[in-house]
Amino acid sequence: MFKLKLAQGAKPGKGGILPVEKVTEEIAKIRGLNVGQDGISPNRHAEVNSWDKLLDLSGHIRKLTGKPVGIKTVVGAASAVQDLFDNIVKRGVETAPDFITIDGGEGGKGAAPMPLIDLVGMSVRKALPLVANIRDKAGLSSRVRLIARGKLVNPADIAWALAVGTDFVTSARGFMFSLGCIQALKCNKNTCPTGITTHDPRFQKGLVVSEKYKRVARYVTDIIHKVEVIAHSVGVNEPRLLRRRNVRLMQDNGRSVPMN
Repeated sequence: MFKLKLAQGAKPGKGGILPVEKVTEEIAKIRGLNVGQDGISPNRHAEVNSWDKLLDLSGHIRKLTGKPVGIKTVVGAASAVQDLFDNIVKRGVETAPDFITIDGGEGGKGAAPMPLIDLVGMSVRKALPLVANIRDKAGLSSRVRLIARGKLVNPADIAWALAVGTDFVTSARGFMFSLGCIQALKCNKNTCPTGITTHDPRFQKGLVVSEKYKRVARYVTDIIHKVEVIAHSVGVNEPRLLRRRNVRLMQDNGRSVPMN
């Protein structure tokens, strides 16, 4: 599938930066850069300045490739999501993106500016049910799939997201942790002490692939098994059958109520 990224959780509203320290001759050739030059990605798609143009672009890519095409974004306000789905309904369901990836504003990319990591963007805990509600009200639950991400690294978080309305969950942080990430926040400095986000051979020695791949595999196997355990414990056959009625929300008075 192809994903048009509008924003990611750690840095909504800001493009990517590949610092000069990481621009090797090989990377410079691939990216069309000069050695000794930062790789600065734009913070927007030049072709898109409205929902209509975004839908035009996603449809164009789908027609060219024959693959599913969607968008990835961080939610800032319900009104913007409502505008998107109003446009889809107006234009026709065939113009809809095939999926929307909802990234939480709590994203953890260590190369991002701290004000954006800490302060900008809606949490996936608030954004996911909001988008799912608007999508379902528009009658597009079977047309537009939802993907959730944003610190969803343990079985309870993943089970919650499935119950709320996502079709599947992706995780960067979970895999980074399984590789040995210690959140040193040096992703952009080429000095990552665990060797994960550096091109420096000295530090890369810390990432022993022949050992770390086993940890990644165990993380995946274990997370799937434990989400299945949660699903079975609430009486459904498999995780995709989890619903909001299976989640209870604690109130200020100490009592809980079903999420539905």
